[in-house]
Amino acid sequence: MNINQQNPMEPGRTQAAHPVEAGYPPVEEDEINLLDLFMVLLKHKMLIIGVVFFAGVAAVVVSLMLTNIYRSEATIAPREEEKSASSSLTSALGGLGGMVAGQLGLGGGGSLEKLEVMLKSRNLTIRVIEKHELMPVLFADLWDKEKKRWDTDEPPTLQDGYKLIIENLLTVSPDSDKGTLKVGFDHEKPETAKKIVDYYLTELSEILREEVLRDAAENRRFFEAQLVRTSDPLLREKIYNMLATEIEKETFARAQKYYSFVVLDPPISPDIDKKVKPKRSLICILSVFVAFFLAVFLAFLVEYVGRLKTDDPERYQQLVQGLKPWKRG
Repeated sequence: MNINQQNPMEPGRTQAAHPVEAGYPPVEEDEINLLDLFMVLLKHKMLIIGVVFFAGVAAVVVSLMLTNIYRSEATIAPREEEKSASSSLTSALGGLGGMVAGQLGLGGGGSLEKLEVMLKSRNLTIRVIEKHELMPVLFADLWDKEKKRWDTDEPPTLQDGYKLIIENLLTVSPDSDKGTLKVGFDHEKPETAKKIVDYYLTELSEILREEVLRDAAENRRFFEAQLVRTSDPLLREKIYNMLATEIEKETFARAQKYYSFVVLDPPISPDIDKKVKPKRSLICILSVFVAFFLAVFLAFLVEYVGRLKTDDPERYQQLVQGLKPWKRG
């Protein structure tokens, strides 16, 4: 063992003192100095102010050029009569009545979930578009009103109309707690928005009505055929009751303006100052915030490039050479 080497734990060993304790100046460390950052922002304050001002003016101009969009809404709810009809049938026929009620769909035709699904269905939307000739309304910028034809070689299809409505124009908002459903439609013309909500409610009712009338007619034919084949008095009485229920369903479906649901709050034409979009104030505020952060980034970038040019000309030239292809492009 080398006699000049000592164990650091040996008592005779004297450890080196800390540089600060020994009187040496502290070692400089790379730290982010907030004052330096603030000085960079002050140095490039005109750049920041200019970018923010330009973005704010541009946001105001662009938002004023956007078309106002209005929303007409209606609130509907499933009818309670169907539930009571199902309950009366179940109590009248016992267990068999409950089974028949489930098979015939009593009480479930106007459920909140079914109304929501049907309002968003392709069948209902395409039916509304075709029946009320809404394609020129939906794609007004592609339709020549005077010549009554499309201005494009590839006119939009019904699928395009369905996609536009479902993704951008139609809103369906169920409220399970209250048992209601809100239907809305957005359009640049308030009266058109109201009319299309009316179209949806009318066609929804007609689809549900047609479904019930079709099922009732098929069930009546079936029960009438069973009466011919059945001689048991008790069974015939139950079939008569079920037949009477089908007649009641058919009569009930024909008598109502809106079948399976009730309109709690009908749609109205929104006032001209009650637009839902664009949110001009929000657009301007967000634009200013984004522009500010972008301007701060540009300020630090300009400062970095300036220092690089002075402190490290070689790397600065490499940066310039690397940017030349982008300038030519």
